[in-house]
Amino acid sequence: MKHDLSKFLSIPRFTIDEKKRAREEISKAFGGIGLSAMTHSFISEEDSTSLGHNVISIQAGPHYGTMNDEVVIVAANYDTLDDLPGVDDNGSGVAAVLETARTMATLDRLYPRRFTIIYALFDMKHQGLAGSHAFVSDVVLPILQNTNATIGAVIILDGLAHFDPFPTTQTMPPGFEKFFPGAARELSLHNHMGDFVQVTARAGIDDPLLQNFVAAFTRATSMIAPDWSFRPWLLPLKIALHEVRSMEGLRALHPFLYADHSSFYFHNQRNLDVPTIYITDTLSNRGVKQYCTYCDGLYMINEQNLRFLSLMTDTVIRSVVQISQSEAAGIVDEMFLTFGFGAQALRKKL
Repeated sequence: MKHDLSKFLSIPRFTIDEKKRAREEISKAFGGIGLSAMTHSFISEEDSTSLGHNVISIQAGPHYGTMNDEVVIVAANYDTLDDLPGVDDNGSGVAAVLETARTMATLDRLYPRRFTIIYALFDMKHQGLAGSHAFVSDVVLPILQNTNATIGAVIILDGLAHFDPFPTTQTMPPGFEKFFPGAARELSLHNHMGDFVQVTARAGIDDPLLQNFVAAFTRATSMIAPDWSFRPWLLPLKIALHEVRSMEGLRALHPFLYADHSSFYFHNQRNLDVPTIYITDTLSNRGVKQYCTYCDGLYMINEQNLRFLSLMTDTVIRSVVQISQSEAAGIVDEMFLTFGFGAQALRKKL
């Protein structure tokens, strides 16, 4: 992951040429593990003159294309704002998606897996979430309609490489205390340190997926971070969307919905609920990034942040192994203890 971050995920990905290079590197990474990458082109709903390009790769399971499949989607946006390096936002999410694909490809050589995994790297998050909107409408919904398959889980990764365990380094958006009083108390008990990962989910609909991720995080933390001076913790934000009765109420939740997970919450199939969680280190609400947007560069690639990224990637892999029903689920801890978890360590075994 450090190689990906320092090679092509620490330079701006805003202009046409910058994003083209990023897509080429992402496609090359998928090709390196035997997966083909497809470019999904779309026109922005907000600007009909803007053409965007998502990158998609599929690890098919034995039930791919049938009603028996329960597809798992792991996704992140790869674009940045103008002239920003975007190591944490969101090079770290892209790096975690690629590492998950590498690890699952290696595990597939040893252990059967039941369900299909789709990896999606979105364009135009910063232009109205256009890439994820197009992915849902052009890719996900047609797959479900044409095959009668279901979506088992969607995991959105958006900033996984900023760990700042110092008091008062963490802020939260307006409305945090109102909508999430329990989480606000928990953060206060931790002296508003940026030493946690935030997981956003809808109350009820996403509970099983959230529980799976919490269990994976707990196990990964016990394996990777038992000796950390400040042990990372998980802050769940459960949004009670079913209780929102007005557009005004929905607008008040905007700071907690404006990311790619909302594309899976709000779409044109009103009776379809897609289990989705959003994983983030809170991006510009943490540490130096609150006042220095240009600091999201190579400065972020230090030992502490890389350990945090490794922990979060390990958690994602554990979740995907479990949800996709890979037979590797029973030996993940053994592999970690023997080889160190992650694609690179597993490749050494083979």
